[in-house]
Amino acid sequence: MAKDTVIVLKSVNYSEADKVLTVLGKYTGKFALFAKGIRKINSKNRGNMQTLSISDISFYEGRGLPVLTESQLIFSSDIDVVKDRVSDIKRVLDMINKIMQEGDPNIKIFNMLESLCKKNFDIESVNRFRLLFLKEMGYLSDFTVCSVCGTKKNLEYLDTSSFALLCKNCYSKRGSGIKVGEDIYGSKEFSRALDVYIKKIIEEN
Repeated sequence: MAKDTVIVLKSVNYSEADKVLTVLGKYTGKFALFAKGIRKINSKNRGNMQTLSISDISFYEGRGLPVLTESQLIFSSDIDVVKDRVSDIKRVLDMINKIMQEGDPNIKIFNMLESLCKKNFDIESVNRFRLLFLKEMGYLSDFTVCSVCGTKKNLEYLDTSSFALLCKNCYSKRGSGIKVGEDIYGSKEFSRALDVYIKKIIEEN
């Protein structure tokens, strides 16, 4: 019998009463989990394993997928927040599910996602998470300095080809990139550019 703290990333109905869950374990990484009978009204695990729920679980290795035996809910995202932020939540979950490999534990990413779940997925927090995730997975370099001169001042532009920041001075010399302003993480232009960059990474994987 194994135990871990997990965040539910994806839920797919299987047969009449079961589900196959994709979860991110704090110590086991991302993996698929078979939840037998979880769709039954009287299932003790039913309310603990919803998408974005954080739970302590026990499971055992079956012939195929690991099988959920017990769960204890730690945190559940507000259903109204989930409905209101569905597109931003989808951005995060799609990225994790399509980029992160199974069975590759990363406590830092787990802690970041746990924190994001408790911040109600506002756009600034979502973009910060996506950047930190890409950096942790090796797809981004330092995103706190100008990629050309290294300054930390006037970082108002983005080189979309390499997805790196440019200061005002380097942008004027190069003449390429888009303006994202001082509020980078809350910028719609930045969000769209990040969507394109992540899509490119997924297609190349």
